[in-house]
Amino acid sequence: MTRLEELIGIRSVTGEETEAVECCRRWLEDAGADEIDRWDVDMATLERDPDYPGREVERDVVPVVAAKLVGDRPGPTVTLTGHVDTVPPGNKWTSDPFTPRRDGDRLYGLGACDMKGGVVVAVESFAAIARRGRDFAGELQIVLVPGEEDGGTGTLAAIRRGWGGDLVIITEPTSRAGSSQIVIAHGGALTFTIEISGRSAHASIAPEGENALDHFWLIHQALKDIEQSINAQETVDLMLALGTPYATNVGKVTGGVWSASVMEHLRAEVRMGVALNETIAAAEERVIREVLAKANADPWLADHPPTVTRTGGAFGSAAISGTHPLVTTLADAAAEVTGQRPANIGVPYGCDMALWQRVGKSTPLVYGPGDIRQAHAPDEWVSLEQVEVVTEVLIRACLDLLQPVMESG
Repeated sequence: MTRLEELIGIRSVTGEETEAVECCRRWLEDAGADEIDRWDVDMATLERDPDYPGREVERDVVPVVAAKLVGDRPGPTVTLTGHVDTVPPGNKWTSDPFTPRRDGDRLYGLGACDMKGGVVVAVESFAAIARRGRDFAGELQIVLVPGEEDGGTGTLAAIRRGWGGDLVIITEPTSRAGSSQIVIAHGGALTFTIEISGRSAHASIAPEGENALDHFWLIHQALKDIEQSINAQETVDLMLALGTPYATNVGKVTGGVWSASVMEHLRAEVRMGVALNETIAAAEERVIREVLAKANADPWLADHPPTVTRTGGAFGSAAISGTHPLVTTLADAAAEVTGQRPANIGVPYGCDMALWQRVGKSTPLVYGPGDIRQAHAPDEWVSLEQVEVVTEVLIRACLDLLQPVMESG
């Protein structure tokens, strides 16, 4: 059984990652890491952190494992990182999501693409460089975390522990048309809960009540207006190429108590985009301000204002220069291995890149096996050939990056 098959066989839905983290710890011990750090962070401690990203799943602790190889001379710190948690499998799978299944080049299983394939790439790259000795400059780190799918608590825990450094490669899936690309920019996302009050009445005299659903449509239009406005203001070509980089989605709506009663209350859960040029705090303030301004123009909602509350996990946005040495070195390595230079791309979804950049003060990018279209999907799969190719690229790129800093003059 390969490492990827072993990891897929371990259930690690967000909030249940300890066994997967322990598996990775054993792999890093076998790899001969110079230092291994395995710890649990109390959730209450993270909740007090000013950069706490929120979460979707209740948990008591956050389990993390990290390790390092120390070169024989000074140089940069390069970090490989990924998350071991997965979303729940849903009920549309045609086989057991926790039993890895091969079909030609494809390996099926929950998390195969997002992102156990990437975790194994990071481990295999780390182990291969460990076997070569310590004839390099600086440090190679690996940080494997839980809690990415609901905000990034694991990465925040690692940063606060002192892990990370100059350059960070996140091995999330970045494949397009069968070849991994380099993500240098991504949007963010926030979840809001909006509650609207109506006034109940018997359905036979419904006009004497105030149906919360009727008032929701005005709020829904406000959300669409916000979406249009934030996308119209974008100027970065990589994000403009996505069409709608900052999408709005009303994912869940509940309301009412009885079919013969006018709906007196409605609750909606909404995902809103975070632009490249704004912080989570600025995006939160923008959405709340604009929704309430729209509501204030309606007589009923002006007297009974909706509540707009940020809930769940928060994903910040991030971007780095396409000419940064981290990007060009990785692209050079990919060209040498594959014969094709990867493109620099932007993506509309959030990941841990923002935390590494905004909180960890590192320069991060995303490059890994798998296509995002397979992520969170039934019968998720990853190409085994691509896992091998990306591993070879990362070994070469890390060795190229782990060079001494040359002093001028």
